[in-house]
Amino acid sequence: MVMLRKTLLAAAAALVTLPTWAAITAQEAARLGADLTPLGAEKAGNADGTIPEWTGGIKSPADAGFPNYKTGQHHPDPFAQDKPLFTITASNVGQYAAKLTEGHKKLFETYKDYKMNVYPTRRSAAFPQRIYDATKRVALFRGGLDRVDHGGLGRRVEAPHGRLVDRREVGERRTLDALRTHRAELDHV
Repeated sequence: MVMLRKTLLAAAAALVTLPTWAAITAQEAARLGADLTPLGAEKAGNADGTIPEWTGGIKSPADAGFPNYKTGQHHPDPFAQDKPLFTITASNVGQYAAKLTEGHKKLFETYKDYKMNVYPTRRSAAFPQRIYDATKRVALFRGGLDRVDHGGLGRRVEAPHGRLVDRREVGERRTLDALRTHRAELDHV
């Protein structure tokens, strides 16, 4: 009995840390493909110009400059000619500290010979139109992760949508629900 109670409390506490998705409004969904990418990222580049605008990504090998690519061949690198813009080392890490995570800074502190080559940012991700359509359709239907059947052919796609809500609020609700369930089970024992 004590073991069951501890297990249920531990499970309830673990649920507090999980992200939760809520349904988005029709107004928010209308932004998909407009000022947001079809999957919900910001379409615009940043003010510094270090992150370019998303313009649709690379949709085919021909888009990437490889018109003769055949399925089954080794995937070509569309950015093979890129050179690093700069290299961050332990000696110049302070110059870039505002752009680095604490984990990156710790790597430079721990490993004096560690270096980080920084290349131009690319926004080359692209998916088939059916994925974009499914994402918007499911986003309007309800929030969360859902499985959508495409064309009745049994092909299913997981489409992310919704918006992240406050974890603490949801975690508190989940914990209270778990405790209520646990108490109800104990009442029947």
